[in-house]
Amino acid sequence: MKSGMVELPTTPEKKRPSKARIGLILLALAAVAIFIVTLWRIQQLRGWQQQPQTVRSTPRALAPRFEVADHNRHLVKFERFLGRQRVLLIFFDAELGPLKDPRLSRVLECFEQIEGLGVEVVAVSSATPFANGEAEKNYGKPFPFPLLTDIDPNRPVNLPVHRQWGRFDEKTEKTQTGLFLVERDGTIPLGTDGLPQPVENEQAALDSLCSGQWPDTNESVSTAFEARVTKDPQ
Repeated sequence: MKSGMVELPTTPEKKRPSKARIGLILLALAAVAIFIVTLWRIQQLRGWQQQPQTVRSTPRALAPRFEVADHNRHLVKFERFLGRQRVLLIFFDAELGPLKDPRLSRVLECFEQIEGLGVEVVAVSSATPFANGEAEKNYGKPFPFPLLTDIDPNRPVNLPVHRQWGRFDEKTEKTQTGLFLVERDGTIPLGTDGLPQPVENEQAALDSLCSGQWPDTNESVSTAFEARVTKDPQ
């Protein structure tokens, strides 16, 4: 050592981690990240499975067309109502008649509210135009919507409209009542048998219409085939 000079202590040089060690660290971190993401995904899927399935997709199709006579013996094409406004199609009990059928009597009570929604009402049964005309006389004023008789002059088929809309029981050969909600685009929900699906809760649907609201067709229709073949008392 030279005189007058102070020798500073030397610090050992730090060793840099090797590439292999860095690779192991990165691999461990990646494994931890994958584990966390996988655990989160499993919890998310379990949560979805536990949630109630509230949304159901109901298939829809264009409403069947028909042409029959009303109570004034005028031919009415159902197609003329489609694509313009919503339609409330009612198959009523011919034996009870339009004034005693619970669906039509309720519609007559609150027709102004239904008309205010821009909804067209159409009623169909096997009653003759004469019988419907007599009912109109007893009503004391013209019916505000057409009462159609299910006889197609162009087709030798018994009750063709009831058959088109699934309102005819082939086993008992009897008609069935029902209520259908046709959207503005002319479509109706379909049942599992491919036929138009009637409203399951008619009372709730009529309450909604009479309160000035169009029912939600996805909630109003039944998805069970058994509900479609349930017969109303004739």
